[in-house]
Amino acid sequence: MLGLKEKITSVAESLGIFDIGFADVTLWDSDPLVSSRISSEFRPKSILSNSESVIVIGIPIPSSILDTAPSIAYAQTYKNINSMLDMATQRIAMELMNLGFDAMPLPRDGYHGISGLRESSTAFFSHRHAAYLAGLGSFGNNNVLLTEKYGPRIRFSSIITNAKLSGKGPIGKDFCMYCGKCVRECPAKALKVGKYPDMITNKELCIDRSEMLAKQGISPCGICVSVCPVGRKQYGGKPTDESIKVIRSYVKR
Repeated sequence: MLGLKEKITSVAESLGIFDIGFADVTLWDSDPLVSSRISSEFRPKSILSNSESVIVIGIPIPSSILDTAPSIAYAQTYKNINSMLDMATQRIAMELMNLGFDAMPLPRDGYHGISGLRESSTAFFSHRHAAYLAGLGSFGNNNVLLTEKYGPRIRFSSIITNAKLSGKGPIGKDFCMYCGKCVRECPAKALKVGKYPDMITNKELCIDRSEMLAKQGISPCGICVSVCPVGRKQYGGKPTDESIKVIRSYVKR
């Protein structure tokens, strides 16, 4: 008979999701990196008072799509993956509720668009910090979570639950090479070389660029994710420069 973690993992895999992790909610208070960055109102216990665990799922982004970023191809893929994550967290939450547990699926993007980001650049729940605590990766110079297999080319979402689901905690490895490529290639000049959380992305500059791209229908930017060498297959296929030019030409004016 399958245990609870195995049941949840099986449901995720039936949805085509094979990247899944679990984190004890006490880690938000005890882990120095997370407790220094995430204030109490954004932690699981504030969002679901009887919470015990957070389930984190991830869906990778194809490198070939990211190679075109910013583009209509990447913008649509980004939206599709967000929708897939939202549907998957709902399905997993339903499974938990059917088993008698409380479960709260959290939206992939917990803020009110670019205007909301300008008012408050903090989402009400950080999936990347949850993924870090679930042992799915480590933070890179570009402030996103890097995994060994995909680098930063993966998006995460989470479910908070009162089910006790033990996790392995932070992975204890640093996947970032600190090569500075994301810093050099950032069009907004929002990054500097350094380790997270000592080096924090200049969110205002990043939001300015996102707003400009949104007016063209090709937000988000994605370049700091695209150029990262971590998790990139050495001989992976990619679009030609001519193809990228065509893909980027199909934008709203």
